[in-house]
Amino acid sequence: MAWFALDDGFDSHPKVRKAGNAAVGLFVRLGVHATKHLTEGHLDGDIVTAYGTAATIRKLIAVGMLHEPGHGCPRCPQPAADGFYIHDYLDYNKSRAQIEAAREAARKRQQRGRDTARANRNSRDSAANLSSNSRQNDASFAANCDENAPLFEDSVAGQGDASRRDTHEGATGVPSPPLPSQNYDVADVDGGSTGSSTAERDAFGPTPIDIDGWTLTDGLRRWAHRDGYAPLVDLDYETAQFLDHFRGNGQHRPNWNTEWQKWIRRAHKWATERGRTSNVIALPNGQTLTGTDARVAGWLALASGDDNQ
Repeated sequence: MAWFALDDGFDSHPKVRKAGNAAVGLFVRLGVHATKHLTEGHLDGDIVTAYGTAATIRKLIAVGMLHEPGHGCPRCPQPAADGFYIHDYLDYNKSRAQIEAAREAARKRQQRGRDTARANRNSRDSAANLSSNSRQNDASFAANCDENAPLFEDSVAGQGDASRRDTHEGATGVPSPPLPSQNYDVADVDGGSTGSSTAERDAFGPTPIDIDGWTLTDGLRRWAHRDGYAPLVDLDYETAQFLDHFRGNGQHRPNWNTEWQKWIRRAHKWATERGRTSNVIALPNGQTLTGTDARVAGWLALASGDDNQ
């Protein structure tokens, strides 16, 4: 299932307020249609006119949320002659190739799960059959021993009844039948089992964020600069932290772009409230330092301040 992305600032965006509720409702329906049919933001004219009125369509075009043929937006492709295009669709939504790749990866995961369950059932059935056969063989062996064992005279046995254990004229009595040996797994030496769980098999496999093919796009960078989060927040550093976090916990999110925007907002809030930046420092000459250079510069500044007191 694919999702049409709207971030948590959509309701208060200037374009949305200017378009009005009726036109925004049309925009949401058109976005869901494009996502469902994997059109990557392109819309047939018949769909647009069937979903909305002439007035709501004109409002969306006027505020720049919807483009008609011949539009002047440099970031968006031109639609077909009788079609329309949703502004910045691929900046916030997955492409057709990404969605199809995610669906194929999910199909393979499900197939692996079914194959594993089938193999486990077959393994349990084989073990049960082996145990049953072993018990039958042990019983047959014991019966044969009883039938073929020699009987010894009372005077030799030293008991009132015949014995099959003591020696008679140098001959040795038939030994007791051996106990059935336990069937051990190859890896049972340390108490483990040769079978591995699904979690163990997938521990080194791709995580949901990698399977979904999420990457930091130019559109997200423009969003961060436009809304004032950069350069106070080091986008590359925070993106690396973002990826490490979700690769480590293996969690899935319906919309990775929205999750990344929340991450950047939190990083900006953290930096603002503490009077420090997220691995970024601006020098008086206008140069911006990031990463280790920024931390070293910050330590030198603190040391210089202590010396002047």
